[in-house]
Amino acid sequence: MCGLFGFVATPGQTFNIDRLARIAEVTQRRGPHAFGFAWVDARGRLKMFKRTGKISDYIGCLAMAHDARMLIGHCRYATHGSPSNNLNNHPFACDGGWLVHNGVIHQHEELNEGYMLSPTTQCDSETLALLVEELDGTMLQRVAKAAKLCGGAPLATMALWRNPLRMVVLRSGTQPLHTGSTREGTYLASLPGGLPGVRKIRDERALEYRIRDGKIATRGLDLGAVDVTA
Repeated sequence: MCGLFGFVATPGQTFNIDRLARIAEVTQRRGPHAFGFAWVDARGRLKMFKRTGKISDYIGCLAMAHDARMLIGHCRYATHGSPSNNLNNHPFACDGGWLVHNGVIHQHEELNEGYMLSPTTQCDSETLALLVEELDGTMLQRVAKAAKLCGGAPLATMALWRNPLRMVVLRSGTQPLHTGSTREGTYLASLPGGLPGVRKIRDERALEYRIRDGKIATRGLDLGAVDVTA
């Protein structure tokens, strides 16, 4: 059990630091062992920070992302790989971007062997990021395919890229994921506490967030329509 949180800014805006801190501290209930976040700043540069420990003990670190246009975050409950080795903590590199994941990939070793993946950590979640790199299609399709290849295990994931700027969010099975919007943008989190105007992201659904015509735009993909062999 881990927790995710994130933010997509309305053009010209950025997150409310007090609100995001509250969301992150609520998310920590699902993952006290380590935390990390990645973001694209106002200059379009992709950045990442992660470390062992509770995010509430280092909440001021969120100020590093004060001008974030998009942000994904993770609070880790360790299952595979010690959190004392920061390489095992999220986010994980993913085809020029970063990915965070909530869930357990029980067959990660079989997937690593079958797709000739080369993980550099002990964390099963890295397999999801490596699968996205290996598969074909748009980023939205590749994240959805990778999730399906994980054997139908409940999961939630967020991934972020900068060129073009986009975030892919996916929820499958019992893993929770919620969203809420304000003037400054859209917030996302595993738990609803701290979110404004909470809505639950539909099960078995992948969403891509982009900025189009000065507004936050989304497009979706139902996992049932995804062919992992295509």
